[in-house]
Order: sequence, then structure tokens, then C-alpha cells
Amino acid sequence: MNPSEDLRLPQHLALIQSGFERGQYRQVLEQIRQAQSRYPQSGKLRLWQALAQEALGQTQEAILLAQTLVRNPDPEVAQQARYILGIWQAPRLRRPPEWLSEIPDLSHLEDAEPPEHRLAYRRPQPKHSRSNPAAQATDASNPSGADRFDTKLIWVLIGILSALLAVLARLP
Repeated sequence: MNPSEDLRLPQHLALIQSGFERGQYRQVLEQIRQAQSRYPQSGKLRLWQALAQEALGQTQEAILLAQTLVRNPDPEVAQQARYILGIWQAPRLRRPPEWLSEIPDLSHLEDAEPPEHRLAYRRPQPKHSRSNPAAQATDASNPSGADRFDTKLIWVLIGILSALLAVLARLP
């Protein structure tokens, strides 16, 4: 006798969820089949079955199963079935190429021999004269005109946002 056959439905569901979270979808389907032999009418088991099938790439089978669950007497199962159907049946969005970043394959770098001379990045040194420390202090405390404009712009935007929030807070 299989030890999983002695489990109650909540224990089966906990094992199934744990396996699903670890990505063991084939084992999850086997656990579901075992649990369904004891609890054939369980909508929750069938919902997990649909999720595991979709995770394994059996999307059409998962959609068909979820469509039957929409009319399940358990309102929670029916609601979750409608939710996942909405996701699975949603139209696929076309992504323009400029939205995608191609990640280069760096696996070949693991086998490469390290270079004898490694280049190290060094932070560029500021071009201040070392003979006049007072000039360095005034340069740091006197930001350029562009920096002052940015700072003023930030404070103006903060003021506008504060006023907007104050007005919105008073609306009924």
C-alpha cells in the first residue's frame, strides 16, 4: 500500500503545493493522480492538475480542464479557474525588438584561461591643483549653474506635489 494513499485531502494538497513550488511538475501530476483515486470529485485537485499541466507546456489540456472547473460547485475553485483562464487565454502582446535586451552567452568564459595582465579600473582623479586647497573648497561648495537649476527644479516639483496632495486630502 502506498503511504500517500493514507493521507487526507488537505495533506495531499500541501504535498502537491510544495512540489509545485519546487518545480517538480511531473511528480505533482503523479501525486494528483494518486489523490484523485481517493478524492475523485475534488475541484482543488483538478485545479492543481491544470496548473501542473500548463507548467509542463500542456496548455490546451490545462485550458480545457480549467473550463470545466468554472462551473465547479466550490466558489473558490470556480473563481480561481476563471482567473487562470483569463491569464492563459489573454492575447499575447507583440514586443518590439527595442524592448528586448539580448544577453550574451558567457558560458565560454568559464573555460577560458585568465589573462596574465588584468586591467584594473581606476577612478579618475579630480583635476584640482594641489598647491591651492582653498580653491578646492570653493569649487566643492559652489555648484555649477546647471546643478543649481536642477536643485531649484526639484524643490519646485516638491512644492507642486505637496500642494496637490493637500488639495486631494481635502476632497470628500
